[in-house]
Amino acid sequence: VPFMIDSSKFEIVEAGVKWCQGKAIVNSISLKVGEEKFKEQALLLRKHGAAVVIMAFDEQGQAATKADKIRICKRSYDILVNAPICYPPEDIVFDPNILTIGTGLEEHNAYGVDFIEAVREIKELCPWAKISGGVSNLSFGFRGVNIIRESIHSVFLYHACVESGMDMGIVNAKEMIALEDLDEDLKGMSQDAVLNL
Repeated sequence: VPFMIDSSKFEIVEAGVKWCQGKAIVNSISLKVGEEKFKEQALLLRKHGAAVVIMAFDEQGQAATKADKIRICKRSYDILVNAPICYPPEDIVFDPNILTIGTGLEEHNAYGVDFIEAVREIKELCPWAKISGGVSNLSFGFRGVNIIRESIHSVFLYHACVESGMDMGIVNAKEMIALEDLDEDLKGMSQDAVLNL
């Protein structure tokens, strides 16, 4: 099992990859530091043989829309896999930002379906790269109501993984509910919320 080095301070990440035996996964780098710094960080991580999580952020901020998720991930991929970086594409894991739905703000309603649709296109545009995300972010607006949260997660994971190709997600495995075990009404409401129907 790879060791994950997770820090917002790159000097800590750098120290971690230098001392880590075997293949590490670094969480994370992004274009928010600018393209030149992003390239420097990527070169150092490639030198140490680490896989890397790339967050969908750039100089303008966090990707919230489908178009921004695709644009930032594709731009990052092109920088990473081409010279002078030449990062192995199978060592790239994109996190296109799973954002909260059901907040009461209309502009947040499409966050679930935007992520699901972006995953499909990123997988097509960025061969061999993986896709991950923090699934609990999606239902944060329903914190304290676990049956609703886990129903939303179940529907979301079906569409994101089975239909669109998401490879992995950060989940609370103990609380997960299989799609076929959901109450039909709750399943329908969750589907409406996730897919913005």
